[in-house]
Parts: sequence; C-alpha cells; structure tokens
Amino acid sequence: MTTTRTDEQYNSSSRVSSSNSSNSNSLDTDMEDGQVKIHTREKPVKTQAELEKDRWQEAHRLACEGNRKMYVDPKTGYSVMTELLHRRRGYCCGNACRHCPYNQENVGVSPEVKRANIERGKRQRREIEAKEGKPVWADDTSGDFSD
Repeated sequence: MTTTRTDEQYNSSSRVSSSNSSNSNSLDTDMEDGQVKIHTREKPVKTQAELEKDRWQEAHRLACEGNRKMYVDPKTGYSVMTELLHRRRGYCCGNACRHCPYNQENVGVSPEVKRANIERGKRQRREIEAKEGKPVWADDTSGDFSD
C-alpha cells in the first residue's frame, strides 16, 4: 500500500519514504542543498554534482599517476593544475585552486601576509630550479610554462 502525502506534509519533512508492503525495497528521497537524492537501500544514487566531482577527481588521479602537471576538466574543458604542479610552485597563489596543497593559505588574507607567503614560496622555487637546472613550469613534453 502506498501512502500519499499532501504538499504541506511533504514540505514539513526533509525525508520521505514510500514503501509497498509486498516489496522489500523502499524508495527514499533526501532533500540536500536543494538537490534531490533518490536511492534504495541497496545503492544510493548520486547527484549530478557528485558525479561531476567523481569525474574530475579521477582525471586528477590519472594525471598525477602519469606525473603530469595539468589535466583537462571533463565538464568545462579548462586546463586544471594538478597538486604536483602546485607543490613545485612552492606557495599558495591565493586563487582558491581546486587542488591547492597549501590549504589555500593565501585566500582571503591581508595583502601583507599574502606577499610574505608568496615571497617565501618563490625562494623555495628558486632553490628547486637551481638544483634541477630548469624552471619548475617547464614541461618535458609541451614546452615552457614560465610565469
């Protein structure tokens, strides 16, 4: 037997379950951040945002495994810097990058703090470049990405 809810009952509850007494599977609906998630007890169905995140995380993982500095975002087609390139740069640029290994330390800080952090990072980068004999932005396969 399926129960029917009025709009008022639906809106007052963030979780709605409807089940059929002859069927052991139930259908649950979650309202989360304005997106509806529909799932059964066996396996939840992901939202579009979660599916997109899975795709770019996989693209990032493959790029890092291939020791590549950039990958193409599957949704937008934009080039995205990997965590490897961020680490080689040596500092947070303050642009809220997706794979920032520095916990976005320069996002939303005062200009003085940002300048000091960037200067420290540039010193570290110059040390790496002196040791390796090439700019950190240089890519062995596609030329130089100097800043």
